[in-house]
Amino acid sequence: MSSSPTTTATDKNDETTSSLSSQLLPLLRAELASELDAVAVTDEQLVPFLRWKPNVPRAAQRVRAFLSWKRDNPHLFDETLRLSQDDPLCRVLASRFIVAPPGLTTKPNHRNNNDKGGSPVLIGRLRNNDLRDGRTVDDVCRALFYTLDRLLETPASSEQGIVILHDLRRFSPSKNADLGIPKTLFGALFGHFPVRIKAIYLLNAPFFFHAFFQMMSTLLFPAKVKARCKFIKSLKEIEDVVDIDLLPQDVCGNADEFDVEAWMEEQKQRELNGTLVTMTTIGPRSSNE
Repeated sequence: MSSSPTTTATDKNDETTSSLSSQLLPLLRAELASELDAVAVTDEQLVPFLRWKPNVPRAAQRVRAFLSWKRDNPHLFDETLRLSQDDPLCRVLASRFIVAPPGLTTKPNHRNNNDKGGSPVLIGRLRNNDLRDGRTVDDVCRALFYTLDRLLETPASSEQGIVILHDLRRFSPSKNADLGIPKTLFGALFGHFPVRIKAIYLLNAPFFFHAFFQMMSTLLFPAKVKARCKFIKSLKEIEDVVDIDLLPQDVCGNADEFDVEAWMEEQKQRELNGTLVTMTTIGPRSSNE
């Protein structure tokens, strides 16, 4: 039998953060006593807010913002967001327009000792988001929120942030885009969810996308997030950030395509056997309960 794996600096940092979150959890519950009095919220669901910001007032503020967003956007992120009971969700995710392969994370940044790597990488391919097949803006957003909910099961999503890589080859505004999608998605992400956007890389963007992105990001992105967006022409520009050998060939990497069908089946089983850790049950229950 092989020996136990060596503890890395990243592991130690994660342990320290997790320990701090556990210490602050009772204080966060006390701070939110009035909001959580009538709502069943598990420790597992609250800890991401402390990982995002190990500061009780700031974490409590984000929880309140999340609850408020959830109340104002019924059915986008609730107990119905389940592959085992939502056929449109299955169809949209199966199109692979957005995937987050487990284990695909960033490399340590040797020029920044504070960046130990390990940030989950989200891969987008808008060309696969065919709005002509009957999917709605809400269907697309729910698929994005489902993926985000799975990422939030990973401590690094809250602690270190998510890196987004969008391959924009063959992107068609008429077929693949609707302004309602970024408006809904980013309106939720910024200021409501316990997640950091560490970087957004826009690969192979057509010339017309630059103007579209400039307009959209100016309207929807906080200045600090907009500053983290970078247009790139080749993966070699980010080879110090992510291992190209682990990226799918369809986005110019060297790995086989992520088996999204097997991943979806695994999530369905977790939904049915109760092992899924989800943020969707925080706050008001759906009206049909």
